[in-house]
Amino acid sequence: MKKRGAGGPAHGGRPPRHRRRVGARELALQILLAAEGRGAYTDRLLETRLRESGLSGSDAALATNLVQGTLRHRALVDHHIAALTRDGFDRLPAAIRAALRLGAYQILQLTRVPFSAAVDESVELAKRYGHPGTAGLVNAVLRRLAAGAREPLPDREADPVGHLAVAHSHPAWLVTRWLARYGFDETEALLRADNEEPLVSVRPNAHRISPDRLVELLRAEGMAPVPGRNGGPVFLLPGGYVASRSPLFRDGLLSLQDEAEACVPMILDPRPGERVLDLCAAPGGKASQIAERVAPEGLLVAVEVQPGRARALRENLEHRLRLPRAEVVCADGRVPPFRANAFDRVLLDAPCSGLGVLRRRADARWRKDEEGILTLATLQRALLEEAAALTRPGGVLVYSVCSPEPEETDVVVDAFLSSHPEFAREDARPFLPLAFRGAEAVFRAFPHRHGTDGVYAARLRKRARGSSDG
Repeated sequence: MKKRGAGGPAHGGRPPRHRRRVGARELALQILLAAEGRGAYTDRLLETRLRESGLSGSDAALATNLVQGTLRHRALVDHHIAALTRDGFDRLPAAIRAALRLGAYQILQLTRVPFSAAVDESVELAKRYGHPGTAGLVNAVLRRLAAGAREPLPDREADPVGHLAVAHSHPAWLVTRWLARYGFDETEALLRADNEEPLVSVRPNAHRISPDRLVELLRAEGMAPVPGRNGGPVFLLPGGYVASRSPLFRDGLLSLQDEAEACVPMILDPRPGERVLDLCAAPGGKASQIAERVAPEGLLVAVEVQPGRARALRENLEHRLRLPRAEVVCADGRVPPFRANAFDRVLLDAPCSGLGVLRRRADARWRKDEEGILTLATLQRALLEEAAALTRPGGVLVYSVCSPEPEETDVVVDAFLSSHPEFAREDARPFLPLAFRGAEAVFRAFPHRHGTDGVYAARLRKRARGSSDG
């Protein structure tokens, strides 16, 4: 038998190579390791691993909670662990850090998991992925946490950035930005909202089923759907919902879509029979919504630059949802293969920092940096130029992002309008449910204000030929 070497579980934190069935906590540890070591996206990896795992519904829910919760509260968890390991936490093998984080998260944040289970299961993981010494360390640290040991948080008055960054587990650079813009109380409310588990939100396939009929069928599946809290075209599903296990989802009668995101196509307001372009369409929630509204005589063209995502988008629109006249084109939105003025309406849901969807993407906050916002803003401006050229005179262009940052929202739109006098900003509010209508002509949704993703959208009209007033 091969002996453990420098790359074995005792030193490198790698899982055993042989295939075997793993439990919820070990699966969570493996996903945390993949996120930290390979940069894997945990939401996609969770979906794949849970589908393959054979775990029961309750164990799958536990694994999901452990992964997402540990990542959401990572800074707070690390703050307490670091004090109990005398600042040696960062030097531990990755697998041992993950085992400590999983155990500490259960002790600090979960009320239904006995402390003994949190400690014992984490120690077993440390034995499997480490050695007796590291298992002993995990045991000692977690038992002290279970006994009530806590490290004081940074002082709220003397160090507001440090306090909020640790207490609510967000990177300090982002807390600094939001404090300057929103002040302490609203920033804290936004950070808290980012750490709440969002309800699953579904939208009926308007081409194939009515909202009332979908509610009936969801109830038959054991769900208790309630209308979106802001009046958007969705239903919330308290109690959890696993789409891959739902015949309604597999048969294409519904799509998973956040309430605020579902309001962006409403601002575009596509009409039956029109030609509409979605310039950055994957994963396809907004594209499907547009296709449903222009059917059966209209045409949706959905553009996606990555071949794999384009294939998945085509499968979703054409095969799962069975939407007519939905064409997927794999192309770069900065050099689209279409003639100028080809579309009645154009949606540019641009690539962005995603800082409005941190509650859904638990690992995203630890991947972002401030420089990336400016890099993306350059891409957004280039895409907006192409989207404008493809909008016919008299047509509508909607620019949206799932970010609240000025560099990706108002700054992009204002710069565009200053150099494109043929476009004018129109009021988005008449197209929105009342609860989403703010003081401005643009659409802004926030997790802490609306219980949705953070979304921005601006509606722009291209002046018709011969018009002097737009």
